[in-house]
Amino acid sequence: MSWNPELETAFSPKVVAMVGVSANTKRGAPWRPGASSFVTCYEELGFQGRIYPVNPKATEIMGLKTYHSVSSIPEPVDLVIVSVPAQALPDVLEDCIAANAKNIHVFTAGFEETGEEEAIELGSRVRQIALNGGLRIIGPNCMGLYVPRAGIGSFERLSSESGPVALLSQSGGHCNWFSHYGPDYGIKFSKVISFGNAYVLDSTDYLEYLASDPETEIICMYLEGVKDGVKLLRQVREINRVKPVILWKAGLTESGSRAVASHTGSLAGEEAIWRGFFAQTGAVPAFSLEEIAEMTMTFLYVKPPRGKRVAVIGLGGGSSVSSADVCAREGLEVPTLTRETQVELKKFISLAGASIKNPLDTGLVFRDVSLLEREIELVAADPLIDMIIVSPHLDMAKRVGPDQVDRLVKYLSDFSRDNAFDKPLVINFHSFANEPWENELRARLQVELPREGVPVFDSLVGASRSLARFFEYHQFLRRRAID
Repeated sequence: MSWNPELETAFSPKVVAMVGVSANTKRGAPWRPGASSFVTCYEELGFQGRIYPVNPKATEIMGLKTYHSVSSIPEPVDLVIVSVPAQALPDVLEDCIAANAKNIHVFTAGFEETGEEEAIELGSRVRQIALNGGLRIIGPNCMGLYVPRAGIGSFERLSSESGPVALLSQSGGHCNWFSHYGPDYGIKFSKVISFGNAYVLDSTDYLEYLASDPETEIICMYLEGVKDGVKLLRQVREINRVKPVILWKAGLTESGSRAVASHTGSLAGEEAIWRGFFAQTGAVPAFSLEEIAEMTMTFLYVKPPRGKRVAVIGLGGGSSVSSADVCAREGLEVPTLTRETQVELKKFISLAGASIKNPLDTGLVFRDVSLLEREIELVAADPLIDMIIVSPHLDMAKRVGPDQVDRLVKYLSDFSRDNAFDKPLVINFHSFANEPWENELRARLQVELPREGVPVFDSLVGASRSLARFFEYHQFLRRRAID
């Protein structure tokens, strides 16, 4: 189906019915997925609308007046959340039709993903009811919507801060992970949509909405299957020109395809087809949630580089050699610095046990932040360099003291956000040891800096991969502008 503007009220509802809330639900009870938990999650996020629990066996639940059906609620309902046994779903949907409540999030699972014939037939019946009644079903078998601005969500302890990133996912578990850990990468959300088995609305329908959503600037996707691949290709190709689309397509292996069928009952598709999809659309490929998060962080906070030539500033001869290999494997170039740059570096860096060609093995410089600042300025000024990865070891903190560490962090932060050379700089902190103080410092830096708009990566591989795909995305846009 094409996008129906009336579904937009589901993303900013004023009246929500929650069908299947247990009569025994108590406030403060341990969180469990289901209608009862949605009440708690909405309240945590500061939902300003009205919640109507629906349970024919209760009159009040969690201090809220309870109704025996959706059709008995005394005002129009913007969104209905359904968490009942699968066999009871048809009757609930018929009740929604009677109430003229068309926006339905079906949390209930137990359909074709089970592989059972009776469950498959039940799913067909649910589809037919939705079609006949004009229901706009999100799901079934999904966690539904998380919209910070509207104060609605499906998980505990979610951030109420809005941002420019949308996630569209067939997996509710992936929505859970990304919604909770995204802020650690400096990511804030406009919309997070878990759509499960996609009975009525599929990924292409939600994309149609997100394409014109003024809050959304970056679209992340986790797909297992898609009903209309041609439409998806056309959409992503157009959307990707103005809003980057970062896509993890699961089920490309034989084992993954079997897992997809048992998860959401989707057909996964062939790997060669999806390689062509990425080539034609310019969508940014990812193969894990961590990769999606790293790519999103890069798009949020890194300026488009002029080229893919990178300088790596780190510590250790062996690390320097492997760094060059890592960058090259991920698609970056690691050119030797110009002779002029090397001459200037020699003025304050001893070549004994060091290398200044690129990657730069200049570990001792990390003990004197003023020298490191000088080194970075020279490298950034080199005409053969388009971007910089700084990879300091955290064990230096033990030698230079907290004041120097704070100064280093401030300098790297300021330079990363804005420098006279207009060249991206990202950071990869690492260490030799596994001491408590190092782990504490790593956790602080890897969380605080991204929240301040500075990209910090867990590994050099992640940093290189993200910068390479970021460059490829902008290169794709440049080629399309010429065509």
